[in-house]
Amino acid sequence: MKNTADIVQETDRLTAVLSSMTEGVLAVDRDGKTFLVNRAACDMFGLDERKAAGRDIHDIFHNEELSRMVEETLASGNVHTFETADVQPKETLFRFHVTPIKSSASDLGVAIIAHDVTSIDKLEKVRVEFVANVSHELKTPLASIKGFVETLKDGALEEPETARRFLSIIERHTNRLNNLISDLLSLSKIESGQIPLEMKKIRLLPFMNKLVGTFEDNIRKKEHTVAVDIQEGLTHMYADDALLDQALANLLDNAIKYTPSRGKITVSAAEEDGQIRLAVSDTGLGIPEADLGRVFERFYRVDKARSREMGGTGLGLAIVKHIALVHGGTVFAKSKPGKGCTFTMTFPKRKSTS
Repeated sequence: MKNTADIVQETDRLTAVLSSMTEGVLAVDRDGKTFLVNRAACDMFGLDERKAAGRDIHDIFHNEELSRMVEETLASGNVHTFETADVQPKETLFRFHVTPIKSSASDLGVAIIAHDVTSIDKLEKVRVEFVANVSHELKTPLASIKGFVETLKDGALEEPETARRFLSIIERHTNRLNNLISDLLSLSKIESGQIPLEMKKIRLLPFMNKLVGTFEDNIRKKEHTVAVDIQEGLTHMYADDALLDQALANLLDNAIKYTPSRGKITVSAAEEDGQIRLAVSDTGLGIPEADLGRVFERFYRVDKARSREMGGTGLGLAIVKHIALVHGGTVFAKSKPGKGCTFTMTFPKRKSTS
């Protein structure tokens, strides 16, 4: 037979285990009153740990479905699981497991185990949306390619001028598919860490001049003025040069594409608060304030028709974002409609590659 000391020790152990759990746990007796509530449940549902025990379960949650599940479990002994967002004023999704508590002598009541699955739910929605977007982005050019190939097979090959025009369209859609797949693979590798960072000392002035030089033809066609502006005294930074080049190239390419002819574009670097800030500014049409918070999402386009016409995949800014993140930095955009926009990447200042 257990003595008082053993019982106290077991109680302390149970309390310690319940307190360390990240799931919310509430034990309810056969009258629907709580007789045990752990710390996580108090934090989740805004309960006072000292006053939580003894409260009616319906008074705590005000959720008819949960009350009904508790009653059914008390009556039948069956386990129930369901999800609801109707227990908190904020948008939080909980998954509840309602299971009977039985001792050798009698049924003690039920245990309610609560999991906050909000982040999991959001990730699932992102995954579903991502798959839908990829499917749409692939389907559109494939449908065009298929249609033009069938037309060529049905006789358009005998008309050289029409055939050449159709082949040019097929080539354009094929290039779009190739760019989309390349961007998807690049984004996937960066996010999953499959591309190890090779931190190098990058001399900013030659690096940026070389970057601008790769777009010389496109800059000349649109008669843009492109300036490189590096803060005095800032000579270099440490980063993965290939990834940095990819990120800045995406930003500069967008600035050139979406700035009307004879615009001004500035590629700049500055040090502020222990961070290196690299920015690409333009004098284009700008981005509406409502869209600024979403431009770094996969496949989000401010002007869908124009973006596709320009050959954009809808992934460039998402790639920029994740390149900044793997360096321990951030990225953000500022814009005034009609006055252009500025995309800024921040990087922690490093003194060495170690």
